[in-house]
Amino acid sequence: MDDIEGKVLSNRAIAPGYCLLRIRLSRSMGAARPGQFVMMKIPGEDIFLRRPFSIYDYQKGVLTIMYKVVGKGTERLSKTPKGASILTLGPLGRWFTVNRSASPVVVAGGIGFAGVYSLIKTLRGNSSIFFGCSAINEISLLKDAMRFHPLVATLDGSYGFKGNVVQLFKKHLKGLKDKNVEIFTCGPDNMVKSLKQLIEPYKIPCQVLLEERMACGMGLCFGCVKKTTDVQEPYKRVCKEGPVFDLWEIFL
Repeated sequence: MDDIEGKVLSNRAIAPGYCLLRIRLSRSMGAARPGQFVMMKIPGEDIFLRRPFSIYDYQKGVLTIMYKVVGKGTERLSKTPKGASILTLGPLGRWFTVNRSASPVVVAGGIGFAGVYSLIKTLRGNSSIFFGCSAINEISLLKDAMRFHPLVATLDGSYGFKGNVVQLFKKHLKGLKDKNVEIFTCGPDNMVKSLKQLIEPYKIPCQVLLEERMACGMGLCFGCVKKTTDVQEPYKRVCKEGPVFDLWEIFL
């Protein structure tokens, strides 16, 4: 797999600390499935390692990435201007698989929404969506999904339910647990752990997209392993065997 050069079409802040980047690629990167990611070479000679980003959207040769500014790399990326060249490698990783006989439920927290939006879009509104963030100023992350009527929790109660997204989901669990549902989730580790504890008594099928630091993104360096229930090969690479896993097959 070779790098694909792209030109920045836009790179704008959409909420405090969050940005949306659109890149026109010089050639097609093929089919991009919900849950896959790219490794991006951020402009700057002092940024050595690539950074992984979920594929927020990809259509007509334009790759869209939603990202949170959390360190040197993403800080530099947030200042990358329109017209700049960026190298991307992808699509990479294992994707979400949808059981068409089950009713999909999506649970996302914060920037975890970037990892599930393409799935939500693929489902075309045929899913229940639960989203959690800190405050009303982060609701703009949901702009593209508002037409699907997500249920929202904010920690400060400034919009929707006051509390976290797992607490919000718990209020609706009684009506879901006896149905044929499957959960798809992405978010902070504590959110995923809480969700797992909540649904464990019911063993509801759940796929989780793990967010992990990566060095190569192609399974060569073994720098992003996660312990699983596989007795023969317990440690799986998030970039290769993931980033999407069966929630019940990993240790959190």
